[in-house]
Amino acid sequence: MERLKKLMLALTAAGGLAACGGDGSDDEAPPLPAAVRMSCAEVTSANVNLPGVIVDAAVEVAAKEGMGGVGYPAHCYVTGRLNPRTGIDGKSYAIGFGLRLPNENWNGSWIYGGDSGLSGSLTGPEGMANTGMGGQTNPLKLGYALASSDGGHRGSGPAAGLDGSFGLDPQARLDYGYNAIGTWAPLAKQFVQKYYGNTPRTSYYVGCSKGGQTGMQAAARLADVFDGVLAGDPGFNLPKSGVAAMFDNKQLATVNNDVTKAFSPADLALVSSRILAKCDALDGASDGIVNDLAACKTRFDIAADVPQCAAGQVQSGQCLSASQVTALKNIMAGAKTSTGTPLYSDWPWDPGISSNDWVGWKTSLNVMLSPVAMSTVFSVPPTPGVNALDSTADAYWRAYDMDRSFEFIYGTDATYRVSSMDFMLPPGMTTLSTLKAKSKLLVYHGAADGIFSVNDTINWYSRLQSNDSNAAAYARLFVVPGMAHCGSGPSTDRFDAFSALVRWVEQGVAPDNIRATVSPGNNELPTSWSATRSRPLCPYPTKAVWKAGSVDLESADSFICQ
Repeated sequence: MERLKKLMLALTAAGGLAACGGDGSDDEAPPLPAAVRMSCAEVTSANVNLPGVIVDAAVEVAAKEGMGGVGYPAHCYVTGRLNPRTGIDGKSYAIGFGLRLPNENWNGSWIYGGDSGLSGSLTGPEGMANTGMGGQTNPLKLGYALASSDGGHRGSGPAAGLDGSFGLDPQARLDYGYNAIGTWAPLAKQFVQKYYGNTPRTSYYVGCSKGGQTGMQAAARLADVFDGVLAGDPGFNLPKSGVAAMFDNKQLATVNNDVTKAFSPADLALVSSRILAKCDALDGASDGIVNDLAACKTRFDIAADVPQCAAGQVQSGQCLSASQVTALKNIMAGAKTSTGTPLYSDWPWDPGISSNDWVGWKTSLNVMLSPVAMSTVFSVPPTPGVNALDSTADAYWRAYDMDRSFEFIYGTDATYRVSSMDFMLPPGMTTLSTLKAKSKLLVYHGAADGIFSVNDTINWYSRLQSNDSNAAAYARLFVVPGMAHCGSGPSTDRFDAFSALVRWVEQGVAPDNIRATVSPGNNELPTSWSATRSRPLCPYPTKAVWKAGSVDLESADSFICQ
């Protein structure tokens, strides 16, 4: 049970609840004058009177005191449903929604908080402090109303966050991929207007991981609803990353049948140190951070740069076995079929490869969560009965046929008429024509993300720029060196990307850099780093480079984006 608790904490972090904040926000609009707003007791289906909106409860929530992102002001918490129905599996489904409405000091805007993992629950305010919002506050404390949905289903069982059984219902798949936000977001905006008696002046989306994928859906499909979208570590190619997880499991199993033991912490610390030895100084500063990922890709060679153990030699973090070198080289080169056809992106050589989060995704979560997602949600036909908590998950990935991967994720049949790639991958991502005219998109991604490759996101953004040389006017990507999935790792992972987005939307000031600091309590930082280290996060394709004549290795002011 203790192992399950740790995995669930990791899964929660995958939804953007791991630390990845910044310096707080001081540019929020002042509160609106008092308007004729409803009381919480008046919030009923009849009084709200929006098509298909069923209000189940409206409850006054007392203010909760707390430092930083903990705590919130008094507010009305509304829960309800859209599109209730019975699925083909005989289960009850609906798009469950939540809406938190501050009683006082509403700033005139609202935020849609993204989902995580396999969805199945509503987003709370406090965890959002660490979803690119600075780590010090949350939407309600900033005066925003907060909307969320459960993705069209509710998780159940002893590990609700690992429940993928909804994937047996075709409509539940679509709701999970895009339709939940597509249905609820326009209605949520109207709901906020009816409650406060004022039309919201700005609307934002904020999410990481699966929430990042939903954010890309918002940017592609709902740019007329949202003025700004903040998407972190976006899994827009989620079915392909699931395929990559199957591939990674198989590679690790060549080292040890128990994939969680394929690499020790000392083994990966060795690899991390060798990456730094070859690539750290490429940006002009030997500071434990690799900013030039592209150059490192050509410079670092695991077979040549990491000592390989002699026969019978005890490893103890001083060398890797031949099977370890081969497995890690194959993983980082990207999933492939038996004939070498690429199935997903490659991965960068970043020193964050030694982080607990990277290891957790590549091992424990890849052998539990990914088989559930692949078998029931992303494959046609689905394979029912795969459970993350028993041997069925292990049996599934071991028997998985890599050569049939595209058949599964692009396939359709008479029951599942939309492929998983079609309902997960946002349409028109490399043009974003509506967003260009109406909205702004800010994307961030950790270079040491172990489940969604930052190279995949870089490839998307490069294609967007190829199609439109002026893409940076409405969409920008920030790579976070050393950061794992939505936070942690040897990195400056606390940054306030949300305030940068707000300034861009409301003041027209495009973010040329975002100041990032180390997170308090991050136990994966090198001992040589100060507790006050800061760095600029740079809009791709620029990167942080040491400024000639600088002397303070711990300050962001010693670096420039170029």
